[in-house]
Amino acid sequence: MKIKPYLVLKNFSLGQALKKMNKNGRKCCVIVDKHHRLVGTLSDGDIRKVILKTSNLKLNAIRFCNRKPKYVVEGKYNDFQIKNLFLKGKYDLIPVLDKNKVVKNVLLWHVFFDNKKKVEKKINAKVVIMAGGKGSRLDPLTRILPKPLVPINNQAIIEHITSRFLKYGMKNFFFTIRYKMKIIKAYFSDSKINYKIKYLEEKKPLGTAGGLQKLYGKIKSSFFVTNCDVLINVNLANFFEFHKKKKLDISLITSSQKYTVPYGVCELHPSGRLKKITEKPKLNYFVNAGMYLMEPKVLKLIPKNKYFDMNNLIQKAIEKNYKVGVYPIGEKDWVDIGQLEEYKKHLKLI
Repeated sequence: MKIKPYLVLKNFSLGQALKKMNKNGRKCCVIVDKHHRLVGTLSDGDIRKVILKTSNLKLNAIRFCNRKPKYVVEGKYNDFQIKNLFLKGKYDLIPVLDKNKVVKNVLLWHVFFDNKKKVEKKINAKVVIMAGGKGSRLDPLTRILPKPLVPINNQAIIEHITSRFLKYGMKNFFFTIRYKMKIIKAYFSDSKINYKIKYLEEKKPLGTAGGLQKLYGKIKSSFFVTNCDVLINVNLANFFEFHKKKKLDISLITSSQKYTVPYGVCELHPSGRLKKITEKPKLNYFVNAGMYLMEPKVLKLIPKNKYFDMNNLIQKAIEKNYKVGVYPIGEKDWVDIGQLEEYKKHLKLI
């Protein structure tokens, strides 16, 4: 196995470490010095703890890594011992070192245990899919089909979304619908599905959150909300556990995104004189990915039968001192297929 994707130099930033994790696909890495000697290990959970306090991904990764990680020495272990270590410590990876503490290999949990069919942890929660929009960004496709039924690899977008929740045992769905709602209903009435759907019909546009008001008094426990034009690769059980452990009222999934300004950016002194020019700076942001976990009491903040967007709901919750938190994921773990060019670009990837 190639270990380079798992190695992060100790002078790397959190942002650079996160990029490595996105590439290796295992959400963890090994911090090493320039000679590849072990310094520590870092997981996406470690980075998430930092992000909850500050969104500064330029901080040095070594400050937040585990400086005393579990490791083994090459030639002095067997599979039975490794499996016991993984089960006992719940590690994502275990570095293999030589006598000089140089990292020679990385042992991964999934190699030892994912040969069996993976069973996701079950979650007892209802799911709301916001499917009432007109889908103007996907025009002309949505002149014929409502956005939730636009196909990706011979399956409707909304079915890709429901399948991700079904893996965790969630089988009770609410669909907010308005635009071409009869087509959506007809599609599912003719489909053989193993889950329940209740429709929340909007007689007029209610924005990205207004339709949720129809659930007030009908939901008694934590529930998921997702847009119907995003595909998110996230462990929903971990997300749910995070929401509960932090005792949050609203949890947002946010995706790390990089943007390059295509111009030289001018920084000025207070007097107006030019201080410096930074050519095509790269900026890091955490953007709202369009999936949420909410508590029922949040619904009372939504006005009845009025246009109300999700950003209005979140801002109102903050003003009312509700607990609102974010759950960061990597850049490649979020696909926005709500606009035509992105839809075309991601068809092959999906």
